[in-house]
Amino acid sequence: MEQKKLYVKYKDFVDGIRLFVPIGAGYLPLGFACGIVCAEAGMSVMQIFLMSLLVYAGAGQYIAGGMIAAGASPLSIIITTFIVNSRHILYTSVLYPYIFKWSFLKQSLFAAQITDEVFAMHSSFMSRNNVSTVTAFTLNIFSHSSWVISNTIGGISASLIPDSSKFGLDFTLYALFIALILPRLVNTAQFAALITGGITATAFALFDMVYIGVVAGAVAGAFAGYYTGRMMNYA
Repeated sequence: MEQKKLYVKYKDFVDGIRLFVPIGAGYLPLGFACGIVCAEAGMSVMQIFLMSLLVYAGAGQYIAGGMIAAGASPLSIIITTFIVNSRHILYTSVLYPYIFKWSFLKQSLFAAQITDEVFAMHSSFMSRNNVSTVTAFTLNIFSHSSWVISNTIGGISASLIPDSSKFGLDFTLYALFIALILPRLVNTAQFAALITGGITATAFALFDMVYIGVVAGAVAGAFAGYYTGRMMNYA
């Protein structure tokens, strides 16, 4: 019996590593670029390390780095990153039905390490498999660690790269989203969510409201996917 339990835990751990691999492959260049952006904004390596450890939000950190470089006030940076990262509330609410039996401490630690990419992996895996804390936290911890390490290395290496923009590292974020999302578009509701969210976010961006557009696109896409799914079930 004990040997069987160990085997199950080992399998769950391997599942977590398998889910992490595509995220880690994207986080290495993306986090490296983020570290460079923050270093060029005047942040020290220790500040970059602490922000990636405590904030842990790719888009939010990119935005914060840009605002710091532009001389924005601390309050405006906090408010802006809060608005952009508020979409994580939607992510955790979607995953809650799978983890509602966990203790409050486990739920809190789990939620603190949810990002766009990690959510994509969890939502796909949990909908088709039994939920395991070993798998969930293996994916979370390895993803978070790779982000912190790549950010820190980027911050250390910033002085060695005079013009980081010519390497196209800023496109890594979009490439990672595309690679994670497209294989998981398997029904009409998901397509409706993608198209509605994209159009909404783009519309806001045309009026220079990019940050609000991120949240509005996420909300609009969620509603479109939900109601499209309901209509399909009733049909």
